[in-house]
Amino acid sequence: MVITHRKAVAALLALALTAAPLSACGGQGANGDDTEPTTAEQTQAASVDVSSWKTLGDALACDNGENNTAGWDENHYITVFNAGDTVVRVVAKMDADTYEAHGALDMSKDDYNQKFLEVMGGLPLESAEDLGDQKLTQDEMDAFVGKTGQDLVDDGFVFESYWMYGGEETGVTFAKGYLAYNATFGVTISDDKTEDEGAAVMDKTIVSMEYAGASQEATDPSAL
Repeated sequence: MVITHRKAVAALLALALTAAPLSACGGQGANGDDTEPTTAEQTQAASVDVSSWKTLGDALACDNGENNTAGWDENHYITVFNAGDTVVRVVAKMDADTYEAHGALDMSKDDYNQKFLEVMGGLPLESAEDLGDQKLTQDEMDAFVGKTGQDLVDDGFVFESYWMYGGEETGVTFAKGYLAYNATFGVTISDDKTEDEGAAVMDKTIVSMEYAGASQEATDPSAL
């Protein structure tokens, strides 16, 4: 059985360690003052006001270190990450000097996280979007169990890639908007079928489904 990483249209980077603690998010307590929550649970429950973010550093201060993916080119840096109980997508404007400095960063260095924020944190945001209302609940995902790949497509999902194949079950990533989901099918797919854009599972039955994070489109600068 082969389990693969999801294919990426844009370069993806896990930034779980670059984020400041969530307590820095927005710089305000739940009542809109400067009082920090006293427990992790209170911090997680605080609302995320994306409208207050001006820079990439402001946004990453709210990153809780889960499911962070990013894509960039000479003009933009895009990242999707979890902030508290929601998912956000941020688009920052890249400039030539920052693009070059970012490319020179060495991820193997102990001070990489600090250097990343020093180089990238000041990038101005073009947009910040809360995707929480787009994310399917587990109950909504479970409702597709027993249905087929074609049922997903008919519901607006788009095939992205096979992530598991060659065993008794096959895993496929489907995207819906800026978010992606891993569907598992109770069927064997051989390696020579993995470039068929999902045709092999269109009439096959889904046995489980779970949230996978950002879709390929979400972090693809060429899609802007």
